[in-house]
Amino acid sequence: MLENFFTSSEFLWTLLRAVSIICITILITQIFRKVWRTFGKNTIHHKFAKNAISVVMWVSGIVFALSRFDAFSNFAAALIAGSGIAALIIGLAAQESFGNAFNGMFISMVKPFEIGDRIHLINADVVGFVEDITIRHTVIRTFTNSRIIIPNSTINRELIENANYVNPRASNFIDVVITYDSDVAKACAVIATVIGNHPAFVDTRTQEQLADNAPKVPVFVRALGLFGVELRASMWTATISVNFSACSDVRREIIDAFSKEGIRIASGKLIDPLIEQ
Repeated sequence: MLENFFTSSEFLWTLLRAVSIICITILITQIFRKVWRTFGKNTIHHKFAKNAISVVMWVSGIVFALSRFDAFSNFAAALIAGSGIAALIIGLAAQESFGNAFNGMFISMVKPFEIGDRIHLINADVVGFVEDITIRHTVIRTFTNSRIIIPNSTINRELIENANYVNPRASNFIDVVITYDSDVAKACAVIATVIGNHPAFVDTRTQEQLADNAPKVPVFVRALGLFGVELRASMWTATISVNFSACSDVRREIIDAFSKEGIRIASGKLIDPLIEQ
């Protein structure tokens, strides 16, 4: 009885130490992540490093806690001293995890995208904003605010279209079709004024173009279509995130300005009587 008591007491004491180690690991990891959020940068390199270090802390704490038990120590020693079959099985099982970790490290070093970048994975046809990267996967937030979790090994094999790579500026076409009896020159001037006066518009002219008095917003006659004259201009903004709303504003303002200037937007009805016949 006395021997059983000491054995159970020793087990409880070992269990208490193991639980204490886990609690300390949780505390240290939380402190580390909080300090990192305060002083770290919101970049892909820092995100990956933070998550990788957190995983190392967790694994180290769990292994250290389990090593308090003799059974675990004996199992680990037997695994190391035994044949390579067990190691081979574990290696095969962990191959994908190690592959994702390696690819995540490679992505963080090469930096094909950054946190917050809008990317398009062409093969997977996934479009969204990079939100996070761990040692296993990359998190992409879509326009519907859902999250797509993609393994790093898959990301590393993808063709990536990055709207923010090198230069974060974004452009979208403003296409307008006016009737043939409208004043084309006036319509071009109205479009250029509306776009150029929008607070989100970015002037992309070079120093040479400024010296040559190149127009701030070039407006082109894109085509002479069946329904009217097709005009096109570009709406440049600092980032892709504001471009959609800015283009929407510009299109509404163009409708109002055309109405005041007597410029008619083509309705889709053929206006040439010869064509109508």
